[in-house]
Amino acid sequence: MNVKLVFVMEGEPPMLKADVISKRTQTRYGPSGKSRSQKTGRSHFKSVLRECLEMLECLGMPWVQAAGEAEAMCAYLNASGHVDGCLTNDGDAFLYGAQTVYRNFTMNTKDPHVDCYTISSIKSKLGLDRDALVGLAVLLGCDYLPKGVPGVGKEQALKLLQIFKGQSLLQRFNQWIEDPCYSVPQSAPKKVVHCSVCSHPGSPKDHERNGCILCKSDKYCEPHDYDYLCPCEWHQTDHNRHLSEIENNIKKKACSCEGFPFHEVIQEFLLNKNKMLKPITYQRPDLLLFQRFTVQKMEWPSHYACEKLLVLLTRYDMIERKHGRKTSNQLQPIRTLCGGRWRPWKTEPPYNGRSVPV
Repeated sequence: MNVKLVFVMEGEPPMLKADVISKRTQTRYGPSGKSRSQKTGRSHFKSVLRECLEMLECLGMPWVQAAGEAEAMCAYLNASGHVDGCLTNDGDAFLYGAQTVYRNFTMNTKDPHVDCYTISSIKSKLGLDRDALVGLAVLLGCDYLPKGVPGVGKEQALKLLQIFKGQSLLQRFNQWIEDPCYSVPQSAPKKVVHCSVCSHPGSPKDHERNGCILCKSDKYCEPHDYDYLCPCEWHQTDHNRHLSEIENNIKKKACSCEGFPFHEVIQEFLLNKNKMLKPITYQRPDLLLFQRFTVQKMEWPSHYACEKLLVLLTRYDMIERKHGRKTSNQLQPIRTLCGGRWRPWKTEPPYNGRSVPV
């Protein structure tokens, strides 16, 4: 499908993630010998990464090293136009600035699928931009702040964003700290009778006879949805008072939470620490290195490793030849399609002193 992959290697995790790494290590290795287990777990992870790099080098696949979290580098590559999207199940990629994220990827032959999310659709459908997502991570929790602000739930946080109507949630956090006092709700005027049909001031009978000013009708009135908000003074004041109560409630919990608004967490997401040290280039797969790697790591026979890699190697050489880039070590077809059936191919020059089937 002409998809070009770029692999990102995990860097050193930020200190903010120490507690999360500790818990994951304990889950894998048990609570005993905590400090030793943490070191062993991270060392094992790094050794696996080194093996991954060795395999990618054999396959000619490009990789880049992240300064910290891999998702941060993925997002950087995506936002700067080096790649079209990030293949990861970690939603933090959007907080780091990714534009397109592919999740739940599977090559299961019975149900191959992948889900695509874009920051543009998240903003248009949910009204959430990067600033809002980072703010939600602070309130609801993330890898660097597992508990978030205790007592604040998803529904409350989303209502808070509706209150601000596009204002920066992160700026609002700073205002809370600068002015921890709570706003005093407006006193509501006396409530008047409202029509059960159009939800405007007045009785249904009165509207039936004389019409409704807010419906702009001389007779009868217009029905509205359940969520419709009457624009009269009482409803507006009551609505604003309700929104003020929501903000005061969250503000009280947040300001009483030690460390809020957690600037280190916000900076981890917003400040880019990654750089492109070298251009992304695709190399020719190395059959001999791949054979040595697979026999050492997976005990594959050389002919089996050759069979697996030759599809990739043949495709690479054919594309190179298509673009006029010919070299002496490219695979040379000596037999072609004949009589409606594929005849055996061989490679020239031979590998390991012998020809191998393509």
